Amino acid sequence: MVVFFVLDVLPMEVTALGALGTLLLFDILSWQEAISGFSNPAVITIGAIFILSRALVKTGFLEVFADFLAKKGGNRKWMTIFIFLLTVSIVSGFINNTAAVAIFIPLAIDLCYRFQISPTKLLLPLSYAAIFGGTLTLIGTSTNLVVSSIMTEYNLVPFSMFEFTALGSIFLILGTFYNLIITKWFMPSRSIISSLTRKYHLGSF
Repeated sequence: MVVFFVLDVLPMEVTALGALGTLLLFDILSWQEAISGFSNPAVITIGAIFILSRALVKTGFLEVFADFLAKKGGNRKWMTIFIFLLTVSIVSGFINNTAAVAIFIPLAIDLCYRFQISPTKLLLPLSYAAIFGGTLTLIGTSTNLVVSSIMTEYNLVPFSMFEFTALGSIFLILGTFYNLIITKWFMPSRSIISSLTRKYHLGSF
């Protein structure tokens, strides 16, 4: 199963469920043990976060906020990018990281065209910003929830919602400035379209 995960032969969920089925087939796990994970509070909470993330996308709330940010930023390039990355981090503290990145990708590309910078300079920092934001709250990233649920199983006091916020805020501030530095000086500046043209030898067409 590890080989399937590494080689990515099948979708991750298919491989995981296949491993579970194999353990059941050879009586390594009982039915009760096999399905106990689906009732784990961490799994239920992560599922609820995905629902919340989808709701924010469908209602258009975050898109409206993103448009507001783009309009208020004006022509102050690095201040606008700073606010943008900080906003992504804060939003990512309360919804799934992947959803936060997906929501803000269109705005990131719009900012790149507005300020005449390559999209390759902002898309990776966007992903980092979401990761930094995940350190702010208990639900910011799934690993926090898993550890908290394990603590409950061992009769330990679980983490509170904002127990990570103080340390996470320091990490977020330092990470945001790091993001600005790599965005300005170290990220490659190239056109996605021209790169694809060169890669697939489309120049003659």
